[in-house]
Amino acid sequence: MQPAVAHEDGAVKPRKGSKVANGPISASEIACFAYCPEQWRLEYGLGLEAANRAERAAGTRHHNLKAVAERVAGGSIVIGRLMAVLAIPGLLLWLVLSR
Repeated sequence: MQPAVAHEDGAVKPRKGSKVANGPISASEIACFAYCPEQWRLEYGLGLEAANRAERAAGTRHHNLKAVAERVAGGSIVIGRLMAVLAIPGLLLWLVLSR
């Protein structure tokens, strides 16, 4: 890998292939800088890959599975409410016919 080049004024010129672009700054880039300026410098300034990519991918998979579980639970709640609403007329009909 080619290292970053430091200028005499202290500015760091990104190396070839870094994520720095001349376009607009993304929200994730701003969030990265707000969370940790050093992380932003390494990732966006120098274009270095994160060392914990495997852990981040595992976290993404974990959260995706949690989202599926939440959707299933939400669907179960809807089914339960529907059953409760349908049970009320059924009980009333049973009471009327059993007299």
